[in-house]
Amino acid sequence: MGTLKRFFRILFDRAEAVFDLAFGQQLNPFAWLGALGWYFFWIVFGSGIYLYVFFDTGITDAYASVQYITNDQWYLAGVMRSLHRYASDALVVVVILHIMREFSLDRLRGKRFFAWVTGIPSIFFIYICGISGYWLVWDKLAQYVAIATAEWLDTLPFFGEPIANNFLNSSTLGGRFFTLMVFIHIFAPLFMLLLMWVHIQRHARARVNPPRQLAIGTAVMLIALSLLHPAVSQAPADLDVVPTELGFDWFYLFAYALLDSIPGGQLWLIIVGGFLLLAVMPWLPPEKRVPTAVVSLDNCNGCSRCFDDCPFGAISMVPRSDGKAYDSEAVVNADNCLSCGICVGACPTATPFRRATAIVPGIELPDHSIVQLRDAGVCLRPLWHGS
Repeated sequence: MGTLKRFFRILFDRAEAVFDLAFGQQLNPFAWLGALGWYFFWIVFGSGIYLYVFFDTGITDAYASVQYITNDQWYLAGVMRSLHRYASDALVVVVILHIMREFSLDRLRGKRFFAWVTGIPSIFFIYICGISGYWLVWDKLAQYVAIATAEWLDTLPFFGEPIANNFLNSSTLGGRFFTLMVFIHIFAPLFMLLLMWVHIQRHARARVNPPRQLAIGTAVMLIALSLLHPAVSQAPADLDVVPTELGFDWFYLFAYALLDSIPGGQLWLIIVGGFLLLAVMPWLPPEKRVPTAVVSLDNCNGCSRCFDDCPFGAISMVPRSDGKAYDSEAVVNADNCLSCGICVGACPTATPFRRATAIVPGIELPDHSIVQLRDAGVCLRPLWHGS
């Protein structure tokens, strides 16, 4: 596990160095993967609401309404459809990269487990949203996805009658199918949004919006891609004819390609087992407990800088308890403290360059004191900037 983390860390270090040259450190997309995930989600959500205005349910109406969106109103609804498609693909990319980067940085174990175990299920909802969206178009690709999904679900022992029977021919499929798909495609993102909100609750100041320049540049890129290579439908679905050639979306449909070589039941075991493995990673192996930050009241003047800078809400300011002429003092919540050292760097008394008197900050990490770090020649610059 450690070797895999180091391998990913090397890859991300090199990629981030290249993007630093292209974008600068402040706008490096790798530093904003989580915020970009939120950004793409809102693009998908907003464009989806607009597209729903034009969408009709029904065997023939669904395809016709999507064709109207794509061709008759290409200048607005068509662009919105392409934005919806490409932002969805981008969401998959940034979420996977975000998970891999957090894994490489070992930001999943110990007290960080909450964000990890609440973030992993978001992958499941992303794919529910994406796959149900492909069904709604009801072209040849939607026909393939619908039949393959039904047959895949039929390998589970939960259904009394095979779901795939609904797709035997055109006469067996009713309009309620599209009503169900619309319901799933609307409510799955709402559950996903709730999960995303829970995901960031342990962060005092979670970054859910990328910098304005990065957001504008990303939007311009997506719009340009939508105009140059608009998303279009394939031929209309016909359950009486088996599709032979399909344009495939590997971002969402890679598992369907595996169904040609792996039985559906075994693929369920692989996917469920993979999710369970990801979920238990924070305890493989468990993190060694690290001493949390300790406040020295003799050197704390209650300035609240550590409170302001702590990204995990581990510090609170309470009324003074030692009788000194200050209004408040810092108190560390050990359950939230991740021993990152940001609070130490925020303390105005934590300068490592003092020589006349002893260096005793108002708050410090017991096993990584400022004196120890200075004497060991460790670069302290990241600590002072809270990075």
